[in-house]
Amino acid sequence: MIKLIATDMDGTFLDNSHKITNTNMEAVDFVRNNGIEFVIATGRAFYEAIHPMKEANLKCDIICFNGGVTYDKEGNLLNLISLDPKDSFFIAQIFKAAGVSYQLYTKNKVYTSNIENDVQAYVDLIEGQGGNADKDRIMTEAKARQEQGYLVETDNVDIFINEEDNPVIKIIGISSDKEKLAVAKRFLEENSNLSVTSSGESNLEVMNKNATKGNALKSIASIKNIEVDEIMALGDNLNDLSMLEFAKYSVAMKNGNENIKKVAKYISELTNNESGVGDMIYKIIREENGIK
Repeated sequence: MIKLIATDMDGTFLDNSHKITNTNMEAVDFVRNNGIEFVIATGRAFYEAIHPMKEANLKCDIICFNGGVTYDKEGNLLNLISLDPKDSFFIAQIFKAAGVSYQLYTKNKVYTSNIENDVQAYVDLIEGQGGNADKDRIMTEAKARQEQGYLVETDNVDIFINEEDNPVIKIIGISSDKEKLAVAKRFLEENSNLSVTSSGESNLEVMNKNATKGNALKSIASIKNIEVDEIMALGDNLNDLSMLEFAKYSVAMKNGNENIKKVAKYISELTNNESGVGDMIYKIIREENGIK
């Protein structure tokens, strides 16, 4: 019997307009009305993830930064796993040497050297997964986060690495050159303190080795006294791998990375843009929990 469902956001729970579809929200209401816990697990920062959740009137526990920070449904901090400043400087130097631009994701802000380049990289990510990206809307959203103080454009992001009250949780390297990313990944993986993953072909996401969606989900399940064979997890990309390997009922999205599909127990028949999460929740919960 499934007692907890965790889902990724981008490419999974959200459609290509970064919205939670009505079908997906109806599925969430369905499982909650039947006593099943629901958790978001995203690579996004809390201040990025909360917007689509508020639009859908969704409150739940949320794993952010690929497992680096976890909040309860009221927004209270449950756990934080940051990068050591020495490792952050190491990551920055590797990306610089490889010719890869990068962003600092800290607890409170994102620091970048070029918002326009970041937006284009996100557009490339969506289109590379078969979606249609509205660049103007994405840029408008980025500018809004900049005005709110969550996104900072600066000539030197490295000066924000060692802020005591605003630790670095994740560093993302962005490039359309796969060879440059491959070189950077090879050197980054030599540092045993780090976890190196990806949410798309044009990026690398680097964090503390203990900061994974799988570890964070394990912690939440322990708090709620839920066993691993009572957990369902859904995702679409490599940063979801640890979570899908941990959960008994693992679902890869139809639009997902082929390596994720290889480890998942199920593959959705619908994409994220077709409410594939809601469809799989209904199918699996009705089958495993006997709920009509």
